[in-house]
Amino acid sequence: MEVGLVPVIPLGFAFFLPFIAFLTGRRRGVVIAYALTALTVTFLAGIWLFNKVYSSDEPLVYAFGNWVAPIGIVFEVDKLSATLVLADTFGFLLAGIYSAKFIRTHGLEFFYTFLLGLEAGTLGAFMTGDAFNAFVMLEVMGASAYAIVGFYRNRSEAIEGAFKYGISGAVATSLYFLALGFIYASFGTLNMADLSAKFHGIPFPVTDRLFGEPTLALAIFFALTISMVLVKSAIFPGHYWLPSAYSGAPIPVGAVLSGFVEPVGIYLLARYTYTLFHGLPFWKTLSLVFLTLGAATAFLGSIMMLVQKNVKRLIAYSTILHMGYLFMTLGVGTQLALMAIDFHIVNHAIAKMLLFFTVGAFIYKTGKTNIEDLAGVGREMPINTFLFGLVTLSLVGVPPLNVFFSKMLIFNALLQVSPLAASVVVITSAIAAWAYFQLFVTLWRGKPVEGHNHKDEEPERRDVPLFVVVNSVLGILVVVLGVLAPVIIDKFFYPAAVQAMDYRSYIDAVLNYSKAVLG
Repeated sequence: MEVGLVPVIPLGFAFFLPFIAFLTGRRRGVVIAYALTALTVTFLAGIWLFNKVYSSDEPLVYAFGNWVAPIGIVFEVDKLSATLVLADTFGFLLAGIYSAKFIRTHGLEFFYTFLLGLEAGTLGAFMTGDAFNAFVMLEVMGASAYAIVGFYRNRSEAIEGAFKYGISGAVATSLYFLALGFIYASFGTLNMADLSAKFHGIPFPVTDRLFGEPTLALAIFFALTISMVLVKSAIFPGHYWLPSAYSGAPIPVGAVLSGFVEPVGIYLLARYTYTLFHGLPFWKTLSLVFLTLGAATAFLGSIMMLVQKNVKRLIAYSTILHMGYLFMTLGVGTQLALMAIDFHIVNHAIAKMLLFFTVGAFIYKTGKTNIEDLAGVGREMPINTFLFGLVTLSLVGVPPLNVFFSKMLIFNALLQVSPLAASVVVITSAIAAWAYFQLFVTLWRGKPVEGHNHKDEEPERRDVPLFVVVNSVLGILVVVLGVLAPVIIDKFFYPAAVQAMDYRSYIDAVLNYSKAVLG
């Protein structure tokens, strides 16, 4: 198998899914089987890629159509990328399985088509070795996300969420497109390894010199790219669209958006600041921007969690809170910080999917999203409620659960900058803990609302078996990734951070490949 095929797999399956559905009379069983086959094959490809990358001493390079860098577009996958690809393919598979029961409306084939397109976009963004191709992947990801957020097109909140997301996302990617123009005008290339080589004064085939003042071009590039990330990753003040999008989107969609789509912008900034342009002359200014906006985002997210009446919006602000942590950590600039970012993206994705899925089970049973309407339903679904309690403890940072350890890494990284910056994690976690506690009390001790059982659900059923299985898998991971965190960090995430910060290795992987082809 070729490295570049991993994101092509879900994209190819997505293209044929509507035709398969049409030819089989839109039979639900056929659509689900086809989609889950696609997601499973992609997950197996993710495992293969992870093993292949960790068996290699240098990043893997794949040139599309044998057009090598910097002439053509390449994928370049290192250990940092591989950890995110593996988590991504696993998360989308679980979301697909969960959706087989949760999504009961017509148009299931289009739901899975958009889900597979969304997976292809995120995988491509994590794997790309070309700045322009990152823009293409953002567009693939965005088009799928806007459509799937508005999947419930007969609901006003879904249309509002999709509209806000679509307009904001289009403006954000346009800003990034402008950023590419400025950097191409100065560096004469958009290949990431070539950009890094030019920045560090290393010769590269075909392109051989800079034009104008690269510092100014880089400053404009980062200003525009950060503006894009503020929207794409819901960082204050670009967070405004996310609560509406999550309110209107189906629960499995919110899970993958929170776990894998929003972190894409954080990943791209980490790649640019930690690998390609490490040692920027205006790094102190960038660091201050990251720390300030990240702290503001964390406080905003945690405080707004306290006042939400809709459970989906509460989870949305929880996502904003954690994106704030990641954005703050970008401002540290150390190997520890990059390791913390990588580990927290994975841990947050696993935990947030479990949070979405447990809340989704409550919504499935009651048909309600207002917290008051969910009062007492937790007693009717004890397994689901236990897993909900477990994941909220993880997200606020209770040991030995998984998010505690990545939060600890973030805290230690921020402590290298300032105790005040590190205290943001503690204070906002305490605020979020109170919000989760209030929600748990309402779910467990609140006075039940009549008619909890959904009209399509058998009255005697308490926990939906499929939801129990999926949520139990995630619950086990929350515990295992926490208990084994020291071993996992040393074996996977520490090497990923070391390799990602080795810009010379990143350059050499593409340089050697290009020289071999070009002679």
